[in-house]
Amino acid sequence: MLNIENADITKNYFYKGKVIVYQGKKGYRFSVDAPILADFLPALPTEKALEIGTGVGIVSLLVLYKKKFSYIYGVEIQRSLSELAELNVEKNNFLENSRIITADFNEIYRDFSGIQHIFSNPPFLHANRGRLSPNPEIRDARTEIQLTIRQLLVKSYSILDPTGSLYLILAYSRYEEIKKMARDIGYFVSCQREILSFNHGKPERFLIQLTPHNVSPITLPPLIIFKEKGMYTDEMDKILTG
Repeated sequence: MLNIENADITKNYFYKGKVIVYQGKKGYRFSVDAPILADFLPALPTEKALEIGTGVGIVSLLVLYKKKFSYIYGVEIQRSLSELAELNVEKNNFLENSRIITADFNEIYRDFSGIQHIFSNPPFLHANRGRLSPNPEIRDARTEIQLTIRQLLVKSYSILDPTGSLYLILAYSRYEEIKKMARDIGYFVSCQREILSFNHGKPERFLIQLTPHNVSPITLPPLIIFKEKGMYTDEMDKILTG
């Protein structure tokens, strides 16, 4: 049982204090990618979903609070993070709406055959490029060591319902590579959106919805995070406050 009074665990709030999130002080900590992905997901309040690499559960918590899905399975390979995710589910009264599974998605993905909705903020750094973080929690959450993007795409494709969708937030530096990878696997782009820190900057992240069936793609206007240094745009402020 986690001790929430532990000095290495911090208590954070989202949506004007309505969502409580405990996370490690020194290990992997979530970023604005989490609420951005939660905002991107559709509102389908009667349907179930699967989150791959749930971490401490922040995206699922925000999604459940907004009642976008009725139930979410959260798969997380790192026990230190999944224990926090379980705590967060309990503290936010979502025990009847979610299940945290500590496991390797590469090993258990077949348990979710026919899933309608999958979402993930996956590891996006190449394992063989640059210096790896000395912190194993951060390293595995950000780097393709335990799960590569190709593995995520291939295995998600194999379990998606023919009318289902995979939703991702990823580094823009891999935009062309990942779109080609997805196309080769058999995905079609349903919706996509660039994310920029400032209006006249370059894209740093992108959101994408992939489906296994042919659709007419939608490109949303870019999401601009800041209108000036230290000040969020109106849209980003709404995303952060729920």
